[in-house]
Amino acid sequence: MACSSHQPTTAKESTAVITNTTKENADEQLSLEPSSTEEPLSAFTAFGNTEKSWRTVINGNQLSIEADFLKPTTIVVSRSTYAEGVEYVSTVSGKPIIMNINSQICTDDNGYQNEFTVTLTYDNKSYQGCAVAGAYETAPT
Repeated sequence: MACSSHQPTTAKESTAVITNTTKENADEQLSLEPSSTEEPLSAFTAFGNTEKSWRTVINGNQLSIEADFLKPTTIVVSRSTYAEGVEYVSTVSGKPIIMNINSQICTDDNGYQNEFTVTLTYDNKSYQGCAVAGAYETAPT
């Protein structure tokens, strides 16, 4: 899935994206941080179904979650960036919830490659999954 952008890109920006996604640079597929003319990514849709099914949508400082292990809810999160990704932290029912999004390609259970690898931690349990740029309230059909 190609990285979606909220603003039109110029030819120079498009070239940079293509260059960063070449086979030679497989370890640095996409940057979560802005170039000199772009805003940082602040919207993601993440999902996992290996252990237990879950889906989250992050849009700014709001995280919505649907999961087998948690009632559907929307919470305010704080965002921290680090060299290879971004982390969102909050609490649900008094328990910490942490979503760590890493800029590594993730292959989902159906064999599709997605832009980011995710670890969702809630109630001292970690769940692995994938994410794409953009807040998608419903899955495309």
